[in-house]
Amino acid sequence: MTAERPVSAARLAEELGDRLPRADSIPRSSFDLVAEARRFVEAVVMSDVDDAERAAITAALATLTARLNTDRRPEALYLVRHPDGRVESLLNAGSGRLNPQSAPIEWLHRPTEPPPGTEPSPVEVTARCTYTAQHAGSPGRVYGGVLALTLDEALGIALRAAGAGGMTVSMTVSLKAGTPVGVPIDISARYTGHEGRKSYASGEIRANGVVTTEATAIFVSERR
Repeated sequence: MTAERPVSAARLAEELGDRLPRADSIPRSSFDLVAEARRFVEAVVMSDVDDAERAAITAALATLTARLNTDRRPEALYLVRHPDGRVESLLNAGSGRLNPQSAPIEWLHRPTEPPPGTEPSPVEVTARCTYTAQHAGSPGRVYGGVLALTLDEALGIALRAAGAGGMTVSMTVSLKAGTPVGVPIDISARYTGHEGRKSYASGEIRANGVVTTEATAIFVSERR
């Protein structure tokens, strides 16, 4: 899927068209592996086992890593298309469902992007996420950079759902209050307009109904 020039995932999906694999072609075992890897990372963060046990676990993990590396993808990009036409990026760091480093974001309302060339229209997307120990910053709170990553992803999704496109060139994040680890938090983002190749979006993260983080961003689409 490599592009010969830097392009957004949305533009690459447009160029590949029907050549994208179907979302339902991904085996359940792939998602189970990611879920277990997330639990493992959280366990590593919180574990206080003795040195001998750590050494044994490290050796076992090295064996598993070697097994996974026997067949590697050519690049960290995996786009699939859902039956309704929606494109999903499975490996991205923002919410990729096959990337255990991404936050486990669950999309609640994510409209299908309109056909290429459609005039963008206002759209809001919503999601939920429960952060765990590996996402923590100050005690019991999510690290601010993780929240910025989540909002960058949500704003980009809102942009695509609206029929706009492009890559983030500027983002302003305001941390209003602490976002707790271990409880469901709500994410919302919306496309707010465009001017030439520039598009604009804004979004928030809420915990127990209270806004903890706000963001606005500017995206610039590629020249055609």
